[in-house]
Amino acid sequence: MKQAMRLLVSSETDEWYTPPGILAAVHDVLGGIELDPASCTVANRIVKAERFYTIKDNGLTKSWRARSLFMNSPYGRTAARSTQAVFMDYLIGQLPVIGSCIALTKTVPGYKWWDDLFRGKWPGPVCITEGRISFIAADGQRRGKSKAASSLWYWGPSEGKFAERFDSIGRVLDREGSHGRL
Repeated sequence: MKQAMRLLVSSETDEWYTPPGILAAVHDVLGGIELDPASCTVANRIVKAERFYTIKDNGLTKSWRARSLFMNSPYGRTAARSTQAVFMDYLIGQLPVIGSCIALTKTVPGYKWWDDLFRGKWPGPVCITEGRISFIAADGQRRGKSKAASSLWYWGPSEGKFAERFDSIGRVLDREGSHGRL
């Protein structure tokens, strides 16, 4: 296996940043990003959030009050749980103080945390990417593709705009799992 691909599918690094094409769609739907609660200075060069929390800030100890939020939650494990599950649970608890948000996770049917989100724990639509995303490495270069498709979870007042804009990225499903316009 090539070095770049081995890194992308392993836990050797969790520094994989969202590609600009997806972020353009996120900015269109959200009207900009006020907060990225799981980021760093390098990632924010692409994300362009007004403010962000780093690993040192520990966003899980902060309020995520914001008019708009984007999160590409860290992969890996926190204690015995998926870190993505931990961040998505925290995001769901913060929804009352967030105007709108899009969260990016891997698509992993069969994992309890993802199935729970898909089967109703997440209160909005989801876009399951067509194919696998080529994330950006810490050096700014694309390094292979993730080993699974990705999910983009939306919450906010513009579900129709989300469906329209993300339809070219993947299959957009409403809360009941139906495909098509919301």
